[in-house]
Amino acid sequence: MNRERVFSLKEAAKQVGVSPITLKRWLLSGRVREVARDRNGWRVFTGGDVTRIRKFAEKLDPPNKR
Repeated sequence: MNRERVFSLKEAAKQVGVSPITLKRWLLSGRVREVARDRNGWRVFTGGDVTRIRKFAEKLDPPNKR
């Protein structure tokens, strides 16, 4: 069975380029749509979630254009 790679909050935050506490704050405040949780209640981020959150982060602080 081929399962999609999932990321922890810390891994997802690193992929997005923000601190884990910032990502958690966005989730708790509703600025970013909540993600799935595993059987232990931990958030699990898919590649699609990471892409969606990265786009949100870029709108707040667009990358420098050279």
